[in-house]
Amino acid sequence: MKAVGDRHLLPERLSHTLRTLVFVTFVCSGMLVARFICADDHRFRFSGLFGNLILAWIPLVLALFICRPSATRTPIRFWSAFVAWVLFFPNAFYLTTDLIHIKKFGTDGIYPWFDMLMTACFACVGMFLGSLSLYLLHLLVHRRFGWRAGWLFATAMLAIGSFGIYLGRFLRLNSWDVLTRPVKLTGEIAGLWEPKSLKEVSAFSVTFFFFSLAVYTAVISMVRLHESPARVCGK
Repeated sequence: MKAVGDRHLLPERLSHTLRTLVFVTFVCSGMLVARFICADDHRFRFSGLFGNLILAWIPLVLALFICRPSATRTPIRFWSAFVAWVLFFPNAFYLTTDLIHIKKFGTDGIYPWFDMLMTACFACVGMFLGSLSLYLLHLLVHRRFGWRAGWLFATAMLAIGSFGIYLGRFLRLNSWDVLTRPVKLTGEIAGLWEPKSLKEVSAFSVTFFFFSLAVYTAVISMVRLHESPARVCGK
């Protein structure tokens, strides 16, 4: 059994989930390649979906590393990985905002419904990747500090992630800007305190927070269907 904050995940279940996520990643990629071929699209329209999907995998990989017993024994590695996870976590749910490109659906002679389903497929995979990575750390916090702390951590990360998604979608900032362009990042965030900008960012962040919270709670409720009563939170 694989330890996650002294709670246990059955390795076959985790492996099955990871294999499923790899499978649906290939499904999304296959749909995108099919579009390139059918449209004879040398500009590779919608290729950004694939790049965003790769970024969505990063927080899950980091979460799996953080939850390894060996990671907790090395504080520097643990906290470095955790900070990186916080920075990359918004990339998972960010994929849902690619639906904003609806005006491009049906271009290059492709059926609009195909582009809609393809983009929705990428968005769904992103939401599952984000939910799983958050759930792993949720369990870690829950075991060490209690179920209230676990849910406080999860909701706080969803709130921070919602703000991060706004920065990425509308200000076109990236996770690595914290290191590569800290001055620009700080200036852009400071500019959001203007009344007009603050209204928009607040409306988006609050709305997306409740959307992501609804998705997360729905996903983990299904994840826990097979848990024994002794492993249910609070037991």
